[in-house]
Formats: sequence, C-alpha cells, structure tokens
Amino acid sequence: MTNKFLRSFNSLLKLAGNFDKESNAAKKQLLIDLSGEALPRGQQLLQYHDLLLFTCAYPANPLTRRMAEKELQRIATMGKKLKTTKNAFPENEGLPFANTVTRFSPDFLSWLLQHKDIRVEFDSFYNPSLSLNEILNISLPAVLKAETTAGLNNEDLLEVLHIKPGQYIPFLLGQLEELNDRPLLKELFIERMDLYVKLVPGNKHFARAFNRVPVSQVFYHRDLLKKFDHHKLINEPIPGIHIPDKSERQQLYKVIRNAMALTVREIDPATFLQDYSMRVYQLERGLSIAVYSMIPQRQLPLETYFGFTFFKNGLPVSYGGIWAFGRMAKLGLNIFEPYRAGESGFILCQLLRVCKQALGTSYFEIEPYQFGLDNPGGISSGAFWFYYKYGFKPVDQHLNQLAEKEYHKISARKNYRSTSNTLLQFTESNVCLNLDETLPLNVQDLMSNILTAINKGWQHNYSIARQQAVSNFCKKVKIDADKLSMAEKNIVEEIALWAMAMQISNTKKLQLMKQMVFAKTHDDYAYQQLLLHFFES
Repeated sequence: MTNKFLRSFNSLLKLAGNFDKESNAAKKQLLIDLSGEALPRGQQLLQYHDLLLFTCAYPANPLTRRMAEKELQRIATMGKKLKTTKNAFPENEGLPFANTVTRFSPDFLSWLLQHKDIRVEFDSFYNPSLSLNEILNISLPAVLKAETTAGLNNEDLLEVLHIKPGQYIPFLLGQLEELNDRPLLKELFIERMDLYVKLVPGNKHFARAFNRVPVSQVFYHRDLLKKFDHHKLINEPIPGIHIPDKSERQQLYKVIRNAMALTVREIDPATFLQDYSMRVYQLERGLSIAVYSMIPQRQLPLETYFGFTFFKNGLPVSYGGIWAFGRMAKLGLNIFEPYRAGESGFILCQLLRVCKQALGTSYFEIEPYQFGLDNPGGISSGAFWFYYKYGFKPVDQHLNQLAEKEYHKISARKNYRSTSNTLLQFTESNVCLNLDETLPLNVQDLMSNILTAINKGWQHNYSIARQQAVSNFCKKVKIDADKLSMAEKNIVEEIALWAMAMQISNTKKLQLMKQMVFAKTHDDYAYQQLLLHFFES
C-alpha cells in the first residue's frame, strides 16, 4: 500500500463498526479517497477486499454501500486483467478471477465439473498414500487391469491408458462411480490418491464478493448490536417459514456450495444437500438463515444432521451444522472471517432461536474444537468466553467451577485475560446450554446401551442380535421387512436395536417408532417431530 492508501485504509478499518453521524461522514470521505488511489497487491488487497465485504454486509447507508460495491467491482476489473499474468491475485482467497487449488469429495467435485462459472483443471496428486494402480485394479474392466500391475506412477499409468491431462478428473470420477454402492470407500480412495484440482473462474460471479442471494430490502445500521437480552431473543417467535420454489432452491444451493468452495471448506450437508429440504427464515436486521438436510443415504443413524447458512443483506456470513436428536442438539457455528467483527453473538442466539422453535431442541452442546481444541485461533480469540456469555457452561462440573472463578476475575479486574493454559483446560469438556430443567437422552448414551445389550444378550454376536431385534420389532409393529426399501431396511435396524436395548413395549411408543422408520427416508423434519413426541409420551 502507498502511505496515503494505508492511512485511509487504517482509518476506515477503525471506523468500520461505528455508525454515528460523524463516523458515517468520515467513512464516506475515506471511501472516496481510497477509490482515487491505485489498488494494493497481495495481503493488503485481501484486507481491503474483506473490509469492503464487511461494509456491504453492515452498511450505514445506501451511499457507503454503493461506494463499497463500486470498489469491489474495481477489484474484479483488476483481477480480470491480471488473471493470466505472474501478478494474478493469490490463490485460495476467493478474490475475483483468482484460482482455488484444493481437494474435494467425489460428489462435490462432480458438481463443480458442471459449474458454468468455472473450469476445473487437474493440479496434482500431491502426496498420495494409495496409488492409482491399486485403485484402478479394482475399478477397471478385467481386460485393462494388466497395466495396473506394471508399477507405473500415476501420470504414466494414465498415459498408457490414453487419458490426457484434461480428461484426468472426469476419468477418475467415472472410475469412482463404480463404488457408488460403497460411498465411504469411494471417498476414502479419492482422499488417499490426494487429488488436488484447480478451480479457474471464467467470470466475476465465482468470488466471495459476488456470491450472494438477492434481497428485497437492505438493512442499514445505526449501530452494531453487541448487548441485548439473549433470553428474550431466543423466545421471541420466529417469522413464518419460507419454502423456496425450485428456482430459489437452485440459487440457494449454488450460493451455499460456492461459499464452501471459495473458502476451501466442505461440509456434508452442503455436499449432500437434499434440495427440497431447504427452509428459509427471514430474521431481523437484514439477517436470514437457510436450514437444510441431507439425502437419506448420507444421513446419520438415529440423529439428524442439518446444515445451515446465515445471510446478512444477501451475503453468506456464517455456516455450520446441527446434530439433532429430540430435544438435544450439538451445534457447530462458523463465522466467515470478514464478518467476525460484526454481530456474531446475535447470529449465535438467532441460531438457538431457530433450533428451539423450528426443531424443538432445548438442550445444546458445543464441542471443544469450536473454542480451542486443536484450534489455536479459538484459544487466541478467547472463543470459550464468547459461548459462556450466552449461557454455555462446561459439562464437566470441575471445569464449570473453574470457569465461574475465572469469570469472576474477568469481571472484577480491569484488563484481566485468561491465560492460554486456562483456556486449554476448558477444551477438556463440551459446553452446554439447557433451556429446560430436564436432561434429554444423548444419542451416544443410547448407542452405548445398544452395545451393552448386544454384548450381554448375544455375547458380542452383532449379526444375530440385529436379525433378532429387527424380526421382533417388525412383528410388534406389523411391518413386512421384505417390502422395505434398502434405506428403510437400514433405518428399521437402527430403530429395532433401540427398541431392543431400551426394552420398549409401550404400544404408543412402538407406533411412533414405526412412523420414524418411514419418515427418516424422506422428511427429516417430520422425523425430528416424531422423536419429540416419542420422548414426551
């Protein structure tokens, strides 16, 4: 950055979260000044880009928003000019016309190959722990398998098979499709071959700045909402649900997946998204949340893995997962980096609000990675106290007492900060928030009960235990197991083992479990409601 650009940038950065009249006037002038300067390169450009994204998500007024949008367009114009030169924008930052080099699951990669805004190129077999010889020996027709025993490296083997570099990815995905009936093995193979690809944007739309959903009305800020009654917010009735039509679903689907690819991330609910499961809630302050589930073949046993993406004035600002089982849910929340100085606490409490009112969950746990386990950023940011502020306490009672003492020190001593060692101690336990007085059944405890029952009653013979559990359950609830689909057979086994381990004989509960078998294959929301009825009955 030039000295003038740097001074203006630093001043704008300091004012980004201020929305009083003087700050707004200063931000306007600073954006005018910055727009008259040459754009910086490298890390400085990224910092400016992300500050502009924050300004678009948290605008003070229409003018500053338009000015920020104009600067993002200037960055895109620069990226297009530089994309074929040595000075092209850095990879993996989601900048306009910048490449992304990483690896993805076969399903996500197949979707990217159909993407109209990018070109997918082979990059490398970076550090494979499994050679193509071993993989193709399983998938190739028998007449071609002789080549896989010649000890060739990956590229030489593909050349012998007359596969050109531009055909590597479609060819390999085609071979992996032979394992569609064993999806976990398919994913293991692509992981072990360590296939890296390059995503080359063909236009500005595959970029964090332009990957958005349309909004009917922009929310303009008078402040950042940092202090609020989170209990009141969680209990405030949510607006009516919006079920997107096919066109809206396709747009949401694309933006959600783009947001993952552009930040070099991948989560199962986005990769295996069941498009008709999409539900959207328009919340306050320009915030909305899309909640979605996964195709039945990839859902979890007994519990349900929902994904979600938050949008702020149309920009994807946060994503994560909800692992729901009746009234209990584990949560994973991630705020994208440019927006972490915004209303992160408000976003967390909106998530709790939607979970409580739309899914019926009232007991929440967050795993230690979210606040520091194997996550240095979570320690340096003191993420534990972020969750503590909104009622999350360590499940472990000793750590809970330690947290109370530490919080008292923070409240009583000016400038006091918890040490890294103290924050690391807290990562020895999940943190929980219970909005009800009772403690719901944990799916892990249920799994443990199932294992104990099998070990005790069938001397570790899992096959016979499963067969007998299914036979007894189907007889009690009058299900013809031979007429079930493969997905229903998998689910009836889970439900039957549950009924066997917990010795469930109540007719009403058994009938609810019967309904669960058929709901879980086509409507995860209905399945979650059946679980709630089951535990209440």
